[in-house]
Amino acid sequence: MELFNGAFSHTHCKHIFLEGGLAAAATPRPLEEQMAPTTLPATVYRLTGITPTVDAMFDATSVDRLAEPGVDVVQIDIAGAPALLYFRQLPTATTGWCASLSQLTGVPLGLKRQDAEAVLIVGVGEHVYGIGFGQGYLSITDAKETGFGLRCALRVTDPLDVRDVVRRALGGISRQDSTLVPGGIPIGGIGLRDHAELVKKLGGMIRASDLGLSHRKTVSIEGADGLRLPIPVDPQLFLALLHRLNEISEREVPPDFERLEAIQPVPAGELRDRLNALLGDGLRGHGDLRLQVVAPVDLADRHHETRSYRIKIGSIAIVREDLDLDDLRHRCKVQYCLDPVTALRDGHVEMCADRDGKDRIAGAKVIRWIEATVSIGSCIYQLSDGEWYECGATYVESIRQRLHELITDKPELEMPPWRLGEEEKNYNLRVQDRLGSDKYVCLDRKFIRTPQHRRGKGFEACDGFTDKHTLVHVKAADSSEPLSHQFAQALVSTQALFFQPEARAKFRAKVAQFSGGRLTVPEDFLPSKIVLAILLKGKELTPDSLYPFAQVALVSMADTLRREHGVTVEVVGIPAEPARSKKAA
Repeated sequence: MELFNGAFSHTHCKHIFLEGGLAAAATPRPLEEQMAPTTLPATVYRLTGITPTVDAMFDATSVDRLAEPGVDVVQIDIAGAPALLYFRQLPTATTGWCASLSQLTGVPLGLKRQDAEAVLIVGVGEHVYGIGFGQGYLSITDAKETGFGLRCALRVTDPLDVRDVVRRALGGISRQDSTLVPGGIPIGGIGLRDHAELVKKLGGMIRASDLGLSHRKTVSIEGADGLRLPIPVDPQLFLALLHRLNEISEREVPPDFERLEAIQPVPAGELRDRLNALLGDGLRGHGDLRLQVVAPVDLADRHHETRSYRIKIGSIAIVREDLDLDDLRHRCKVQYCLDPVTALRDGHVEMCADRDGKDRIAGAKVIRWIEATVSIGSCIYQLSDGEWYECGATYVESIRQRLHELITDKPELEMPPWRLGEEEKNYNLRVQDRLGSDKYVCLDRKFIRTPQHRRGKGFEACDGFTDKHTLVHVKAADSSEPLSHQFAQALVSTQALFFQPEARAKFRAKVAQFSGGRLTVPEDFLPSKIVLAILLKGKELTPDSLYPFAQVALVSMADTLRREHGVTVEVVGIPAEPARSKKAA
């Protein structure tokens, strides 16, 4: 056994890492604790680009964290397999908020925290394995094989006993849903939409013998990029488990889970290069591409612990209390030696437990914090967790079918032509004048503030309200961006009126005020229908003429309101008033 202390070099290797378990590597445990456990909860990762040699395994961890003072590195072997163990006892330190709380309360506080961390790296066959203890997982490199844990979980989990599924909406409004069923449920009962959702994590029960374990009949596992499972503490059994995982990952997926792997990332080649080029244009503010900030699947459950984000794109790190797309875009734009997409893939975003960006919780490449949707011809593609996916033909056809249902030629409200150069507020006032304030009241820019909507001016309930108690949202657009804003406004306002009594009360008052008392809203009012009135500049509104991203966002919003609140959505085109000829003028 060799003992090292201090910094070490880094190259590229291929690994599987295990994260989990709480242990103090340098402190012997009492005899009764050593004898009791036969397995240890851990998360298994497989990293790409690393070879299973001792020299290469030094590169299994990030150089900045484990090169700090106090890190011990031990070269060992586990049942004949070469291994490295990194560990350190973190120094006792005052908590980051202690001084501020003392100042606030006038009570002198000297609260301390103490912790330890370790990373075990083991080379077996052509792969390398490891375990992170405490916060050791923060030292694992970024070369994790995407979806390795999910791939294993889909091949051993009982399809009739699924406990946990996390999926991300594909192509529409960014949404991540988690279904947790502690007692287990068949995969068919989860309600997955085959063509519209990416399964990113799956957990359930498996036979312990599938992993070569014998301490129980069944064990629970959870697979995403890593695979959470009990690992044996016996060296021989531990090594056998790692060999078994390689074999499991190469099996055919069971029929019940085939559809969960139906949507695969776009492979390297001309198409992916074109998608990355469109993403680069979108980051620079060009092109019709929808961008939004999302949390990586494996980090979403740490959001409540986060007080700041440390963003490092290029040589400069900035700290923000909120993660904003404009900050990411700006940092990409100023990397003059790198294109924006390369800057995203090289940069990092760290979640921190303090406002100064020093107490790191977890992090990921910047590319995993951005979701993008782009269309090429009739095909729609989405960037999710750093990978491009194509929305299948079934998905595209379902979108078009829903658009034909939503865009009606027999609307409840006949919208007058929009005059050239007319502003939205003036158009809504003209609709009110034409129909009468007892039939339609203009509420454009009449904001409502509630405890849930305190930022800025509050929220806008609608642009117009009819005597049939229909909320009307009006928009003129020459791209998908203003329509996405319209759809988001409709969703937010409808949900606010559903769930916030104060919002409904203020809405009733505004309707009465601006209609001069000619329109009233019942006290038991809940939205049941909204109308989206749209002027497409330069063309007539049809299911085919609507911008591709707007198509997806519209269907997603309409389906959400129908499914969750029973609200009907109707879309009507606003005609443009014909330009008057010079002779007529």
